[in-house]
Amino acid sequence: MSEWISTAWNWARANDIPNWVVVAFTAVLWPAALFFWQQRKVQGVPGLEVHFVDCKIRIGEQQHAAIDIVFTNHTGSVVYISGARVRSCTKNFPVPVEASRDVAQNSYHLKFTDSEGNYVMREVTLQTSQSGKTCMPASQPMQREFFSHTASYVSRVLRRPKYFVLEYTAMVGTARYSISTWY
Repeated sequence: MSEWISTAWNWARANDIPNWVVVAFTAVLWPAALFFWQQRKVQGVPGLEVHFVDCKIRIGEQQHAAIDIVFTNHTGSVVYISGARVRSCTKNFPVPVEASRDVAQNSYHLKFTDSEGNYVMREVTLQTSQSGKTCMPASQPMQREFFSHTASYVSRVLRRPKYFVLEYTAMVGTARYSISTWY
């Protein structure tokens, strides 16, 4: 067996194979690794808090149970939040038919409140210690268990949310984060 390894090694050196391996790594594997590193999603950003609060919302003429999603900036930098959406809703989080759903991505885009309390802004800029609020309707009032739920490490790794997935992009100072919180 060791003679076969020695022969293979000598053949590789004679044909300059180690250099080709380095070229392949540099040309293919390293750029692919960088691409996937840039596309990764994180669970959250240190200092950017997300809270859920029980509430009600009016869609058209109908009143619905809902949850307020409150983003609070304690990062020490200006935070810009955009592209907030809720996707992968499970049977534990029923959404009324009246809620505006993007059929292409099967998600519910979230809008933030303006200075008058209307849900119209698709993105929000938060100064330090400032909060931004958005709302997600539900078909029924959520139980206390919803507000105290903590997703286990295993459910996040296996990508199995109990209720839904909250996704958004946050610019904290000059750093950009793609956030996917499995809840």
